[in-house]
Amino acid sequence: MKLHSERHCGRRRQRGQALPFALVFLVVGAAALYLAFNAAQLAHAKTKEQDTADSAAYSVGVLQARDLNFAAYTNRAMIANQVAVAQMVSIKSYVDELAGTYSNSHWFDEFIESSAVLSEPWIMPKETGSTVLNVAKSALDTGTRLASVALDGLDKILSLEQAAYHDLIILQIPVVAEEVAQANEPNSHVTKTYFATRGAPALLSTLNFSQSNTPAGTTGKDRFADVVTDKTTLDQFVQQRGANIRDPFVASIIEWCPGASFIAADNNHLGGTQLRQDKRGWESLDATDVNGGWLCYFEIGAVGGPIIDAAGSGGAATGPGSSYSGKRGYGGFNNFGGSLTSALTGIAAREQYYKGPGSSLSSSEAGLQPYRELASLKTPTDGADFNRAPAITVEVQRASSTVSTTDQLRIASGRLQVADGTANNQMRAVSSASAYFIRPADASGSAAGALMNLAHWRRSDNKWEYPSLFNPYWQSSLVDTNLAAIEAADVAQSAGAP
Repeated sequence: MKLHSERHCGRRRQRGQALPFALVFLVVGAAALYLAFNAAQLAHAKTKEQDTADSAAYSVGVLQARDLNFAAYTNRAMIANQVAVAQMVSIKSYVDELAGTYSNSHWFDEFIESSAVLSEPWIMPKETGSTVLNVAKSALDTGTRLASVALDGLDKILSLEQAAYHDLIILQIPVVAEEVAQANEPNSHVTKTYFATRGAPALLSTLNFSQSNTPAGTTGKDRFADVVTDKTTLDQFVQQRGANIRDPFVASIIEWCPGASFIAADNNHLGGTQLRQDKRGWESLDATDVNGGWLCYFEIGAVGGPIIDAAGSGGAATGPGSSYSGKRGYGGFNNFGGSLTSALTGIAAREQYYKGPGSSLSSSEAGLQPYRELASLKTPTDGADFNRAPAITVEVQRASSTVSTTDQLRIASGRLQVADGTANNQMRAVSSASAYFIRPADASGSAAGALMNLAHWRRSDNKWEYPSLFNPYWQSSLVDTNLAAIEAADVAQSAGAP
């Protein structure tokens, strides 16, 4: 009986010895569970923080692309307006010359009318056209002036808006980055001093990626002037108003000639419009000379003479006006469509040239306005990233105390407490983005602007089109953040920098 009692007590002691081990395993299990819970919460928060940084970076890349596209749109608008101004100047000059040619008050008109048996084919078109052209000239004198002033004024506004938009974009980048960060994760913020310290070089590179150019008032090459005077930009009427026979060729018997006779006369016209070398406005000149002669045969010989003189001329200009700036315009436009050098129009053209184009259709601030263009024009020879703007890096941070760990939920303390282990109780993430230029392919079915196939960069006219601020093909994408920025973020977090 005693022996049985001792064995029973031993079993009780053995059961009691297992309890400490169970408690140890329970504590370890709870700690492991808390550790796993905290790790999952922190990993999720870290992923969310990186997503927030990516969203903020992409958004500022969009701002960068919008700045470049806005410059491209406004440049194209200013080009279109300048082409329209050139057309106004051309029309004014052309109609002035027509009105002069059809005035029917030249000595050769009187000579033909008094000498030719049948002078109506020469005289009647002039008498009919003169009235119509005088009315048109009066209307165009006012209309072209108003249109030129309005278009030059609009270009001035577009130029100012372009500059203001660029400056405001730089100021908006930190604001938008913060707004996007808050929208993605309310507990996240862009590092307060980042864009003023470590992020400042990237903003400066963005600021200097494009530059302002002021073409008017300077001589020499200019990108905007090259585009606006390109043969494919200006229509043929502006560039060169070629030879034009307005009145029929006249051949008739001379009324007072006793023998065989003839009289012949023809109008020959040339004209053109060109941008001033200093790019301060457009100048136009049109000229028509009458070229012909007469001959009367007598029994003892013959008598005759030439019919050569200025029939009519016209001129117009914007900018300084009153006098022509020279015979040579910007972009290889010379002698106003060749009128000054042609033997068929030289008399009237020279008279008009020395008389000048008349009072300016627009103000002294006419001509090409300041515009933005890339500071450096790149091609594939400059490397794989030739079509990219400088990358902008965004750094966002979040206090670890905002993550729902066991510490913050207060479900663990003492030996069961598991610290988050973040440096200075912060989480930080960095991300970078930049705008890049891709021109859609002209051919359907091919990859738009595929960098792996340079043939897709070729336009339908077989010319290459590379990054510039004359076409709005800029868009945003994320890019790899350089190692220096990542290391700087680590150092700043370790130091607890704001």
